[in-house]
Amino acid sequence: MIEKMKKITLIVSEPERAKFVSRLQEAGVVHVKPAEDKEHHEIHFLKDKIDKIDKMTGIVSPYDHVFDKKQKMDFHERGILETADKVADAAREKGELEDGIEKTRKQMLWFETWGEFDPEDFESLKQKGVSPKLYRIKKGEFKKFSKTRKRGSGKKLNLGLFFVVKKQSGYFYVLYLAMKTEDDMPFEEVLPPAVGLGKMRREIEEKQKEIKKIETFFKEKAKILKAVKACGKKLKKEHVRLSVKFGMKEEGKFSYLQGYCPVRALSKISAMAERHNMGYIAEKPEISEDVPTHITNPRWLRIIDPVFKFMNTLPGYEEYDISFCFLLFFSLFFAMIVGDAGYGLIFLGTTFLLRRKFKKISGEPFFLMYVLSIGTIVWGAITGTWFGSESLAKLPVFNALIIGKLNSLSAVNQNFLIFICFVIGAVHLTIAHLFRAVRVINSIRALAQVGWIMILWGMFFAAGKFVLNKPFPSFGVWLFVAGISCVIFCSDPEKGFFKGALGTLANLPLSVIGSFSDVVSYLRLFAVGYATVVVAESFNNMALGGGITGVISAVAAVFILFFGHLLNIALSCMAVIVHGIRLNMLEFSGHLGMQWTGKKYKPFCE
Repeated sequence: MIEKMKKITLIVSEPERAKFVSRLQEAGVVHVKPAEDKEHHEIHFLKDKIDKIDKMTGIVSPYDHVFDKKQKMDFHERGILETADKVADAAREKGELEDGIEKTRKQMLWFETWGEFDPEDFESLKQKGVSPKLYRIKKGEFKKFSKTRKRGSGKKLNLGLFFVVKKQSGYFYVLYLAMKTEDDMPFEEVLPPAVGLGKMRREIEEKQKEIKKIETFFKEKAKILKAVKACGKKLKKEHVRLSVKFGMKEEGKFSYLQGYCPVRALSKISAMAERHNMGYIAEKPEISEDVPTHITNPRWLRIIDPVFKFMNTLPGYEEYDISFCFLLFFSLFFAMIVGDAGYGLIFLGTTFLLRRKFKKISGEPFFLMYVLSIGTIVWGAITGTWFGSESLAKLPVFNALIIGKLNSLSAVNQNFLIFICFVIGAVHLTIAHLFRAVRVINSIRALAQVGWIMILWGMFFAAGKFVLNKPFPSFGVWLFVAGISCVIFCSDPEKGFFKGALGTLANLPLSVIGSFSDVVSYLRLFAVGYATVVVAESFNNMALGGGITGVISAVAAVFILFFGHLLNIALSCMAVIVHGIRLNMLEFSGHLGMQWTGKKYKPFCE
């Protein structure tokens, strides 16, 4: 349930501002909306400290895994900030060393073309009166140039000699030994690196040693990372407090602050105002305002919260809390997509063992997996799917659980399973429009939602006709006529009867076609679930189809079964993320008009 909020304006005298902030923090129910965005020197100074802490955390965190997480470190803020400066300097030095290594390695590529030699030898030749020069010449230009001179390696050219070092990609790489410094070939000269390959390698080795020393320093400082994070958390809390304090707007001798508070917590604001002689105004927030969303659900329903956190989605204040519908249908989609009772047992056992091992972790993800695992076991049992094995499904204890029309191993049942998917889709999307109808139950707009429900069921019968070749019922046409009429004339009554109808009619054809594709989209539940069964059955045939004739064939069969089913489980879990979540977040939410624009309610508290 999305909690109703009140917009709160709190007014205090200027001398009481500092005390007021502490009292507001103690109350811990107001999501603060600073009236002004002021830059104060205390805030600026604190930001610098936080930036230093965050930078140090980012630098040394990769080196933290080698140390005991339970180790307690007691460091003062000043010492941590001094260490942060040293870490930042070391990181800067490490970056410069790495850049130097990268630059040197790029220079080393030059020798791959010209060969390994020491450019310092060029200086020795120059001292003996020979000036070596390098040229990269296009093939055509080189041949044209050579025609005017005697050919052959080592032949005279003016006063020097030239040698072709390499031919590559239409170029000649030429070494020219000039008898005079000013004696050049009529081409652009290629300058060699200042140092040779051996010296470059030694430079890289020295820089790598320096980098290792710096990394050792980072590992040492990672020992205090727990204290660093605690210090950063403390500073960030203080930053929030100062932002509230100096973000208040001043009016003469008074200051005021605005924010949002859940209606059920309004009594705390009232009691605080009365106890400390401060004024407050509580009013209904405007629809256009950026009101935070605060969802409170019973414990059993909060097990779906990890999925929303994973998707990083939150409904807007004026939108809907679909936690119950999401949990219900996501559990069904998970069961149908995975579709194998054997896999469900694996999920259930793995969840049980992980829960026992990680007792301190929040139980919501584990209880969600219990629900999904049990749902998968039930669906797999009634469809006769146990590790994709028909032999297991025929065992008396398992065979008794199968519902004949849902047997996934029978090809004649495929059309019925597709039909079930269409039913699920039509029901799921109908619930979305019922939500919208209830929201505007006292308005004629509710009839527009009823119209969309009729269109959806008309599309359900159309999907049965086009996909499954089922007869289209005679009343199906009247569903479209009545539904479209309701949508056209009841969607936008504020604009007037005819003007509203014309405005709705412009977008209606595409929306109606979209409804058909949305219903058919639920076919993916059958398609992906059936693929899981087929893949499992294929691996079983690969492993056991030829029989077990010896130790080698037994080992091979075990290997294929283990890794084959492991791969199938991984693929089915990916399919749940892609398809199971999509049907809730796209098709269902689209018909519900959800934009997921929520801003999380974060009360200003200690």
